[in-house]
Parts: sequence; structure tokens; C-alpha cells
Amino acid sequence: MRKKIALFFGGRSLESDISVITAMQVLSNIDKSQYKVEPVYMYEGDFYVKDVDKLDSFSAFNPIEHSKAILYKGEFYTVKRNSFVKYFKPDAAFICCHGGEGESGILQAVLEYNGIPHTSPSVLASACGMDKALSKQLFDGMLLNTLPHEVVSKEEFERDSERAIQRLESFLTYPLIVKPSCQGSSIGITVAENREQLDFALQVACRFDTKIIVEHKLTDFVEVNCAAFRDGERIVLSETEQPLTLNDFLTFDDKYMSNGKMGGGGHVIPADIGTLDLIVKANTERIYRELDLNGVIRVDYLVDKVRNKVYINEINTVPGSMAFYLFEPLGIDFAALISKLIENAVNYQSLHRTPSAFKTDVLSKFKGGAKMSK
Repeated sequence: MRKKIALFFGGRSLESDISVITAMQVLSNIDKSQYKVEPVYMYEGDFYVKDVDKLDSFSAFNPIEHSKAILYKGEFYTVKRNSFVKYFKPDAAFICCHGGEGESGILQAVLEYNGIPHTSPSVLASACGMDKALSKQLFDGMLLNTLPHEVVSKEEFERDSERAIQRLESFLTYPLIVKPSCQGSSIGITVAENREQLDFALQVACRFDTKIIVEHKLTDFVEVNCAAFRDGERIVLSETEQPLTLNDFLTFDDKYMSNGKMGGGGHVIPADIGTLDLIVKANTERIYRELDLNGVIRVDYLVDKVRNKVYINEINTVPGSMAFYLFEPLGIDFAALISKLIENAVNYQSLHRTPSAFKTDVLSKFKGGAKMSK
């Protein structure tokens, strides 16, 4: 019997449109002889369902053309004539959300509370991966190389921009790169060569987040990515990728708009970084294992060509297109990757399920008004 898969995408995120593309790619490549897919679109805090497989069904999204769904005790219900009607009970959830509550751990928490296995890292790991500033703290704690960086809040900057900039300049040297801490797809990122540009860059970043990360920008470097997923007890590492760009950093247009396709800016696989390729892969495997991750993730690095040094930049817990193309050189096509992610999600949850109850007689012995000892 085919497993029923809830395919999640959308959400309150600036990357919502990108998630639609990823979801349609998964829907086109999933093995339909093994899985029955039900698309679940997240819009303004609600779930919407409809048997669709076209991009134009979601751009622009019209809620009237879809059915609002409720998730209750692991099953989806639709509302008809003021009554709940059973829609389907998923065996697993395939998460294609980029950013927002679909990647930050919120959706993962809802699914785990409902006992639905999913293809993303845990609630905690998703939340940490979403927050670039928090991720940097984790990487520093693991003694991995990170670039010098500081965090500034939107409140601090708007309260006294001059003082905030002075603090940043006392710890960091130009050029700097300014990023919203919890945004992806290079949204809101700006390079600053001087104080005036830093002021502008912080204003831009504050439009997209309440926490901003400012770090030293390398001047002679290459960006390198490496993906990984769990296959039973084994962690499968992808080939490394060197995205190509003519800009100071990989921009939104580089990632999605070049040649009218995702990743259209071009790339070199494997990355042209010599033996540093081994360090990138070793760090990716260590991060995946020590953070007890699940699903497919992509770790992004900056390779300093002058010092021959690898810096970890960030981790993506739901990479665009599920980073499927990085596994193709290993003989793993998109359909096989999807199947492995779903089967591992089911196995991972069964292995990590915590006891649902701890039986005691404490309530029968507790008397009203009595004080509990700490």
C-alpha cells in the first residue's frame, strides 16, 4: 500500500515563492508507485489543500480556490457546511518550506506533537539552523572556523545608530557584510566598505529582521557548499559545489533568477579547492552527526584562497531543490533521494520517540493547600 505523504510548502516567509518551486520539483520526481502525495500549502497561518501540481495555482494564491484544512490528532480535516470532514492521515510529512515558521521549528513542533514523522531536523536543530547568530555560537563552541562577527539588535541600532556603529567598528574591520540573522536566499544582505555604507546596510537589514549579524568580509575567497542526509546509521555526503557569481557574494538573483531557473548562475562540481575539499566534507559530517540532524541539509562555507583556510558560513536545514543535484554525481537521483528522506524520517522518529507517560501516584497523594518541596 502506498504511503500517504503531506507535502508542506509556503508559509509566512520572504522565501515562500521559492518553496513552491521546490515542492513542485518534489511532486514531479517522487515515486508515485510508492507514495500518494497531498500538497499542503501554508498561507497566513492556515493550511490549504487541493490536488494540484502547477506553479500557477499558487501565484498569486487565491484561498477561495483551495480548501482550508485542520490538523487534529495526526489527521487532516476539511470544513464543509460547518462540519469537519476527514481528508487524510499522513504517514509522513515532506517539508519544502524555506524560512518562516516552516523552517524555524514551528511546523516541526506541530508535526511532532501530532506524531507525524517529517523530513527536517528536530525542533531545536531547525531553530538553531534558522538563526545565523545562534549558529555561529554553536560553531564557535565546536571550535570550527568562523569569521569575526558581532550581533546588533534592531532596537539598539534605532535607539542610537551612532553608538551601535562605533561598537561594531571597535571590534570589526572593513569591509563588512551585514545580514538579517533569520533570513535566507541572501535577502537583505549588503556589503559595507565604510561607516556611511554600514549605516545604510544596517537600515536595510533592519527591514527584514530584529537581529542583525555583522561580520568581516573576505576579499579573496570562493563560496563552497556541501550537503548531507542520513541513510540509516550512515551519513551520506554530497559532492562539493562552487556557485559562480560576478558579485561580491551570491545574491538572490544569482540563486534563482539567472537563466530563469533555480541555481541558474552556474556552478562547479566538485568545487575547485584542492585538498580543502576534504576539510569541507569532514566538517559537514561532523556538524550533521554532533547536532543530531535529520533530513537533507546544506552547509555553506567560505574558502580563503590567500590563507588556504575554510570558514563555515551557515547551515540550511531545508535547502533549495533539496540540493538533489549535489547527490547526482554519487548515483543518487532526485527520486531516490526523496524516497530515502521519507523512509529515514519514519525510522528516525521511531528511534527518537520519547516515553509518552511516566506513571506515578503523586496526584493521589497530593492534598489541596499542601506545599510542594523543590
